[in-house]
Order: sequence, then C-alpha cells, then structure tokens
Amino acid sequence: MNNTLNSASADAIQPKKKTTYYHLVLDRSGSMSSCWSEVRQVIDKQLLDLKRVQEENSSSELIFSFCAFDNELRFSQDLMPVTQARMDWELIFPNASTSLNDAIGESISYVKNKVGPALSEADADVIVLILTDGYENASRIYSAKAVKELMEACEETGKWNFLFLGAGLDVTEVTMAYDRGDKNSYSFAKESLAMSFKKVNNELEDYVKQKEQNQKKSSFFKF
Repeated sequence: MNNTLNSASADAIQPKKKTTYYHLVLDRSGSMSSCWSEVRQVIDKQLLDLKRVQEENSSSELIFSFCAFDNELRFSQDLMPVTQARMDWELIFPNASTSLNDAIGESISYVKNKVGPALSEADADVIVLILTDGYENASRIYSAKAVKELMEACEETGKWNFLFLGAGLDVTEVTMAYDRGDKNSYSFAKESLAMSFKKVNNELEDYVKQKEQNQKKSSFFKF
C-alpha cells in the first residue's frame, strides 16, 4: 500500500485542537510602578503555568498575545503559542496615563484580525484578561459606550470571555462604565498580587480542563 497515502489519511483524521486565544490587556500607566516588579513576576509565572496546563491537556492549544497600555498601546508582534510566549519587558514599563477604552477596543480588533476565520472553528474561543489599577482618562478612539457594545457583541457569539482584574481598587467601579456590574471581575490589594494571581491561574486552568470535557465555562471568580 502507498505509504504516502497512509500518511495523508492519518493526518486527515487527526482531531482539531481545542484552541483558546488568551489576550492580556495590561495597564502600564505610571501608577503601576508601585507593583511593577511583582507584575512582571506573576505574568512570567502565569505563562509558565499555562505551558504546563497545555502539556497536561493534550487536546488543548493555548495561544497568547498582549496589549500593554498607558496613553499609548503596545501590542505583541503576533500571536504566540504558549510554549513560546514571552512579554517584551525591555519595552514595557510604567509611564503616563490610562487609555483603558482604547486598549480594550483595539484589543478586540487585534484579536479578530490576527485570528481571522480560525475563530469560527467549533472549539476556538477567546479569553481577554484586563488588569488595571486605575480609571479611564486618556482614550482618543473609543468611548465607554462603544467598548460596552463591542464586548456585548463579542459575548453574544459565545466565543469571547472578558475578565477584569482590579489591582488596589474596586474593579466594579471601573466596569460600571461598561454596565457589567461584578461580572467576571476580581479585585485585590497590590500587596497580594502573587497570591491573587494563583487564583486567576486556577480559573484559567479550570477553563481549559472544562473545554477538554466539552464543557463551557463562562463564570469566573466565584470563589
């Protein structure tokens, strides 16, 4: 029998991976300088944890990207398999003000453009994790209303989850502008950043594990 045909047939029946596109929206405004060293540590640790999660869940594929924002936005150059994921810390540091609306709105566009038709696959979806320690004060492109409508439209597809983390503030005061209440939000003291991110990482791991079992997790931070 033709070995080439055998190989092609084997490739054809390989199941598609359950792909999660994880996009981090990271506040790098000046007020984050008080905890920046810890932020770098917990995010680097998170990426290591996600590599382990992928290794332990063989049907899953995790793809990472980021937007670091002050009054300007800096995106990852491309989507990265979590096994190769890294932050450009040498170019990302606290400075200036908080263009939160623009960071969220442009992140949605970035993910849509980068992922493209692949997001229509049955087991492909997006988690956008937004970490901030302050309030919108510098956006030039998006209003809070426009961001609210964008997030709602994404969530209606069943493909997107938006998670909000508040470092040193009540994040529900931030999300009030988007009419989200406490939906998938978590507030913590900057002094407890490392411990709090362990909980965040546990939530992300649970999300992947539920996908492995063909279940959909849509509620987060109900500790």
